[in-house]
Amino acid sequence: MKKSILFITVLILIISACDSDRSPEESTHQKVLLVSFDGFMNDYLDRNPTPNFDRMIASGVKAEHMIPVFPTKTFPNHYSQVTGLYVENHGIISNSFPDDSLNARFSYGPPEDSPNDERWWGGEPIWTTVEKQGKTAATMFWPGSEASINGIRPTKWKAYDGAVENYSRIDSMMNWLDPAGDVNADFATLYFSDVDSQGHSYGPNSPEVDGAVMQADSLLGYLWEQIEDNGLREKLNVIIVSDHGMAELSEEKVIFLDDMIDLDNVEMIDWSPVAMIEPDEGMEDEIYQALKQNEENYRVFLKEDLPDEYGFTDHYRIPEIIMIADVPYTISSRDYFDPGRLPAGMHGYDHQAPEMATIFMASGPAFPSGETVPAFSALNLYELMAHLLGLEPAKNDGELIDFR
Repeated sequence: MKKSILFITVLILIISACDSDRSPEESTHQKVLLVSFDGFMNDYLDRNPTPNFDRMIASGVKAEHMIPVFPTKTFPNHYSQVTGLYVENHGIISNSFPDDSLNARFSYGPPEDSPNDERWWGGEPIWTTVEKQGKTAATMFWPGSEASINGIRPTKWKAYDGAVENYSRIDSMMNWLDPAGDVNADFATLYFSDVDSQGHSYGPNSPEVDGAVMQADSLLGYLWEQIEDNGLREKLNVIIVSDHGMAELSEEKVIFLDDMIDLDNVEMIDWSPVAMIEPDEGMEDEIYQALKQNEENYRVFLKEDLPDEYGFTDHYRIPEIIMIADVPYTISSRDYFDPGRLPAGMHGYDHQAPEMATIFMASGPAFPSGETVPAFSALNLYELMAHLLGLEPAKNDGELIDFR
């Protein structure tokens, strides 16, 4: 498997120093809570009053930013975070895609049961590692956690229901983490979608997004109150992340695919801002050359020519041609495009685009106070969580460098 470029060395050095005076037994009794605020751009913190995020940063570790995996969509990234795998090694190539070998389509919407079929999910997520090694996991709405992966589910899990109120999600999770409760989870997840939803509807620079960020700050404050009230402050390491950032769209910046190729000669696996194109048999070179000759405001690759750091080549679900729009362009067709349906904000672009950069912060007994570390890849989260939980990690594409 490919290895990501590592920027996490400083963070691991910090954790090693904090753990150095603990016995192995004490270290393995620590818990981990992984929290995602979907669609949270790194710079949202700089332009809004966020006292609870600020307090967490002051009491823990913050990365300059976190680098998502390619493509920067919700399901691929959340699953890479918990497996440490490039998309090509876990197979969740987008939020919705077909698999002819399964005669089915993966979708986060209808058919609503598709994410529960373990045949979609490659690799070993951290909750499976936790359960296999004698600890307990509880998940609240994390992509992949509803499926039986390798025959194993978290001890406690919930099917996604966006109607469940955010504070109630925290209350449920606190109950699951309670050492005196029925679950006593060692590892847990929480997920919140409001920042992402407002970003799509109103754009990343909108007052509506700022309001959602401040609401996320209130949720974080409530979470820490509950951690204190439940006596978990000295046992629980809290990691806050997001899956991607957000870019402002313009209806003036649209790439019309049918101006360049005949769409009757291809299957469109995904449209925008990364067009995933499977040409009909014998048409690959003609389609690719037509797109290459018109290459403006996008880049086009045969999948085998994508750079290694994209981790988006070696899976049968990935189609032959990958077309990556420049930020903030949209890929569409003349027949389909309707300015009235264009979202105000979108993600999914190149994982190295500044607009896609996102957040990482952590606080708890394994972390010191007030440290800022260089940017690092989301692939490294799995190794970090396994380290904090005292687990032997499954094979993955991230890496942990420990200088103890």
